[in-house]
Amino acid sequence: MVSANADVDDGVIPLSQMVVTATGNPHSTLTAPAALTVIDREAIEASPEPSLTSLLSRVPGVSLVGRGVGGRKVISLRGMESQHALILIDGRRISATDDVIGHSDLQYNWLSLDAVERIEVIRGPMSALYGSEALGGVINIITIKGRGDFSGAINAEGTLHTEDNGGGNQTVGAHMHVPMGEKLSLDINLAYGNRDDVISPMDSRLSDIEGKKHTTGQIGFNWQLTESQQLLVNAIFTDEDTWYQTNSRGQAPFFRSMYDITRQQHTVEWQADFDVWSGRIGYYRAEIDVVNSNDHPAINAYTPQFLTDDVLEAGFYRDFGLNRLTLGAEWREEQLQHSAFINNGDEVTHKALLAQYEWQLVDDVSLTLGNRWDHHGYFGSEMSPRAYLVWQPADAWAVKLGYGHGFKAPTLKQISPEYRFDGPHSFVGNPDLNPESSDNLELGVRYESDQNTTVSATLFHNQVTDLIATECVENCGGPFGRVNEYVNVNEARLQGLEFELNMDLTERTALNSSYTYTDGEDKDNNEKLPNRPRHQASFGINQYWLDDRLTTGVQWQYIGQQWINESSGQTELPSYQLLNAQIQYRLNKHSFSLKLNNLTNTVLSEESDDFGYALYGRNVRLGWRMQF
Repeated sequence: MVSANADVDDGVIPLSQMVVTATGNPHSTLTAPAALTVIDREAIEASPEPSLTSLLSRVPGVSLVGRGVGGRKVISLRGMESQHALILIDGRRISATDDVIGHSDLQYNWLSLDAVERIEVIRGPMSALYGSEALGGVINIITIKGRGDFSGAINAEGTLHTEDNGGGNQTVGAHMHVPMGEKLSLDINLAYGNRDDVISPMDSRLSDIEGKKHTTGQIGFNWQLTESQQLLVNAIFTDEDTWYQTNSRGQAPFFRSMYDITRQQHTVEWQADFDVWSGRIGYYRAEIDVVNSNDHPAINAYTPQFLTDDVLEAGFYRDFGLNRLTLGAEWREEQLQHSAFINNGDEVTHKALLAQYEWQLVDDVSLTLGNRWDHHGYFGSEMSPRAYLVWQPADAWAVKLGYGHGFKAPTLKQISPEYRFDGPHSFVGNPDLNPESSDNLELGVRYESDQNTTVSATLFHNQVTDLIATECVENCGGPFGRVNEYVNVNEARLQGLEFELNMDLTERTALNSSYTYTDGEDKDNNEKLPNRPRHQASFGINQYWLDDRLTTGVQWQYIGQQWINESSGQTELPSYQLLNAQIQYRLNKHSFSLKLNNLTNTVLSEESDDFGYALYGRNVRLGWRMQF
């Protein structure tokens, strides 16, 4: 809550070893009270992954779940549903579209990866700081911000596929930091991309992966008012057009479905660093508009949806010796326009107060205690306590033990008494819903050496209650016309192990690897939770040549067996593997890259028809980047 995009003093600890999302204040990754992973700019550039979702799939505790439409994939943290992961940009929440707009992955496409400085992934409930949606954890996308003199970068990239089924992709982007006097500076990020859809190898009339055109812009002003105060003004705008070939409920006619998606976020924030108190006060508005159309006269387009979030928040902290007290407040109004509401829309107000105390018990033991009170206009109030103990038995070691409670507020569609959607079946809102909630225990150990070695292992156990589902309340015997109401019914248990090892094998060879074991059970029927791979692993080696000007690397990824629910029961999906490689060469201010993805040409539809998403076939990405 307190500036999760705060500046950190990388003159003491390298920026890659700092994290701000765990407490809202800068911490070293070793002692931060959370299970975490930081992906820095160097790792983003070296990765063969072209998107945020595929990049994060190599992080321990992260898996991908198919949306069943257009090849879209969403992120699951520790086996939780995708709507239980809160997405932040520079510490500010974006509109929670995941279970408001069906089959969507819109929360991951606000920015190009070329505009990202680093990504902080916090696993485990963080509602004590961030409120709703943070049951499974938080993903904070921190954008590039220049310092000092005029600087920037220009990049271009193109993708060629070895199979003649589409998927070609071209992107260009730029970043500039422009000082405007001693106290004012400007940061600009721009990106454009064009990606063809991928035709299904099973039926050329269908698309496995949707096509996309997107234009993204971000502009930010930083005005140093005084030595201790600054004013930030920031705006993000994204225009995205997507399309894919599909049919109606698995039958003819075949047609092209198209989406026009626009996103905006506008921010004004005051930050201060006084002798006694430090903190910020900010207001921001996030808007997302989704309009569907198609090219068949007999097919009705999906209903347009317009989601708006207005947020006013404040957070301040004060140090008491080695201890720190943080206080915060938030007011948020959520609005959704949709014709299925009686008045074509509804709105709800969220209010919150939080307190956090970071207590240095003794030299090598710290305790973080936090609690947040949230009030929702429909369901009432929710408390989210958190306690985290960190013990450093030696300088490079930390043992972590934590408990956290998280919650997810029902969407306006789920909880509004004014919502009723009529189709082959009907869905109605339920104002008596409770929020989904989770209670998580975790025990971890982390080691960080001066020789670029990081080892971490975390055991977690999570009880999830009041999961929201639908239940038939009228005309339940008929094949059509059933009326379904949103209800709290499901309970689940998730537990597992996360392991990460990154180290320099030699002065010129670096290893990065991770492993995740996830055991998920639906407590209502004692069945395995669907779409959760039990085992996941990744392994990569980078080799540096010619005084680090030339980098070669290879990455391997394993996705283990998982289960899906079908009318006849649960079906097991087979495991699969991916192999990628890359070469990168730096020449003065220029860098050139050649990235080879899916070298084994793994096609999921050939493994099983039941996978809810598709992969790009074997492809080659050529890239150029110039810094100035």
